[in-house]
Amino acid sequence: MRKKNIQKCFLLILALAMLLALTACGGTPEDPSEVKGETFDAGNISALAPKGWKAFPVSDLFDEYEGDNNPNSMQICKDADDEWDLLSKPYIMITYYDPETSFLSAKDWYDDAEDIESFTLGNYTWEGYTCTSLDYPYTILETIDGDIAIQVDILEKSSDKLEIALEDVDVQAIIASITVTE
Repeated sequence: MRKKNIQKCFLLILALAMLLALTACGGTPEDPSEVKGETFDAGNISALAPKGWKAFPVSDLFDEYEGDNNPNSMQICKDADDEWDLLSKPYIMITYYDPETSFLSAKDWYDDAEDIESFTLGNYTWEGYTCTSLDYPYTILETIDGDIAIQVDILEKSSDKLEIALEDVDVQAIIASITVTE
């Protein structure tokens, strides 16, 4: 009887160890370069839309872009099915400023703006700040590389219960993948 109890205990421990090993193998990526998804090209700038995120073109009715989509901007929304989800779910908006377009930081337009430490991710060194707009929390990143600039607006939380943050590996994967394609 004692031998059977020892065998059962051993099998239980072995089963738990295997379960933990299998769970660890199927976990979420810890490095932005391991995040999978599809690249979305707006025309002059592209970025990764990770699995579980959806990218959308940005309409600009004030400029003369073919199809009214701005080739310099895109939005990537977490858990989105369609563009209406941009109104209720957190997203990242990426805007490219070409050499002919002036770039001014919008920091003074936001409430509670606080600088964050600069960091390098992907091809760029980013500076930025956290802030609020209409009580919604944002992180705004900016980079100037020669005569171009890129701004990344991260809406961290909106009316949906989902939240995203700069520290999230999928958010970092999006930022690291930003590429000027013009």
